[in-house]
Amino acid sequence: RRLAASIEDGLVERSVEARLSVLALVGGVHLLMLGPPGTAKSALCRRVSRLVGLSYFERTLTRFTTPEELFGPLSLAALERGEYRRNYASYVPDCEL
Repeated sequence: RRLAASIEDGLVERSVEARLSVLALVGGVHLLMLGPPGTAKSALCRRVSRLVGLSYFERTLTRFTTPEELFGPLSLAALERGEYRRNYASYVPDCEL
């Protein structure tokens, strides 16, 4: 409860989302937050990340979003060797939250 209170501190009408983020964190499951811009979705994630010390990845998705923007670019050196590998450091596969 204290973690949820710390997350929602200063945010308006985000107690449910704060509790759900703690529940997802403890349960080790995903939480997808959808909503219009400016409704504190990213602020909640940044706050959880800072409070528990986990890295996270943030990206606004559009219909033009490509796999490279989420999962990292293909490794050209690996392609030359006939391997299909992505450089995923600092992208979705590398994040903890």
